Amino acid sequence: MFLNKYIVPFKSLKGKSSSECLKKHHKPLKIWQQWLVWQQSRIFVVTWAVPKHCEGEMKKISDFVIYSNLLIAAGASCFILETYILFDLKIQGLYALIGFAATLFTYNVDRLVVLKGLAKTGSERHNWIVNSSKLMIAMSLGCIVFLGISLFYLPPRIIMFLAVMGLVSIAYSVPILGKGVRTLRSIKLLKIFLINGVWAASTVFMPLIASHVPILQRDVVLLFIERSLFIFAITLPFDIRDHESDKESGVKTIPGLIGLSATKWLAFFCLLVYFLVNLVHYDFHSGILLAKLLSGLSTLVIVLFVKQGRHEYYFTGLLDGTIIIQFVLVTCLAHVTFFF
Repeated sequence: MFLNKYIVPFKSLKGKSSSECLKKHHKPLKIWQQWLVWQQSRIFVVTWAVPKHCEGEMKKISDFVIYSNLLIAAGASCFILETYILFDLKIQGLYALIGFAATLFTYNVDRLVVLKGLAKTGSERHNWIVNSSKLMIAMSLGCIVFLGISLFYLPPRIIMFLAVMGLVSIAYSVPILGKGVRTLRSIKLLKIFLINGVWAASTVFMPLIASHVPILQRDVVLLFIERSLFIFAITLPFDIRDHESDKESGVKTIPGLIGLSATKWLAFFCLLVYFLVNLVHYDFHSGILLAKLLSGLSTLVIVLFVKQGRHEYYFTGLLDGTIIIQFVLVTCLAHVTFFF
C-alpha cells in the first residue's frame, strides 16, 4: 500500500469550493483526510490519499482487526507487558499471550451468544460479526486450544487466578448456572464494574503473581487504582454508545441512571483522579509520569468528542487504541529522566 502526499499552497485554493479543489488536484484519488499545516508563515493543505484500488483492501483489513476483537486483545497484552516494564521485571511473553487469547475468546463469546439479535441492529460492526461468525468461532477454538496447552506450563497459583477470572468473564455473557438464570451483565449497573475489575486484576495482578511480587504493597495498589480509573474512563463511552440497545434489552447502565452528559463528565472526573494518582505515584522527573500524563491527556480529548452516532471505529478502534498508545508511551519513556 502506497500513500501519496500532496502539498497544495493555500493561496491557490482561495475562492474555490473544497470539491473544486479536490477535483483539480486529486481527480483520480479518493480523499481520506485533510489537515491545515502552518509552515514558514504560510498555510498549506496537506492531503493524504490512497489509490482507489487499495481502499477496499484497507477497509477489509481494518474491519478484521477491529471487529474481530484482535485490537482489544492486543490491548490486554500491552497492559500486561506495561506492568512488567513499570516494575522493571523480566518480561514473560507467555502471560502476554495468555492475556491476548483469553481476551479474544471472551469478547468473541460475548458477541456469538447474541448472534441472532445482532443481525437485526443494522450496525456495521454487528453485520461484520454475523457475516464472519464462522471465522470468529474458529478463532475462539484456537484460543481454547492455546489456553489449554498453556496450563501445562503454569504454576498452580496462576491456574487458580485464571480460573476465577475466566469464570467471572464467561458468566458475564453466558448463564452458566442454566437457562432462566440471568447473566452478570444483566444485573443493574454491574456491567461496567465487572469489565473494569477483570481487566485491572488480570493485567496488574497476573504478571506480578507470576513474578513472585507481593501484591499488597503501595506501588501495586496505586497501579491497580490507576488502571481501574483509566479503564473505567474509556469504558463509559461504550455505555453511551450502547445506551439505546441496553435500554431496549433492559440492561441498567450508568447512562440510563444519570444521563449521557453526566456520564461523559464522570469519565472526565475519572481521568482527573487518574492524573492525581499518577502525580502521587511517580517521581516528578520520571519519564513514566510524562508517559502516563500524555496518555491520559490524549484519552481525555478522545472522550471529549464521544457521542451517540459516532462511527464504530471511534469506539472499538480509537478508544480501545488508547491502551496501546499508553503502552507505546511508557515503553519509550520508561528509562528517561528529565532534569528541570
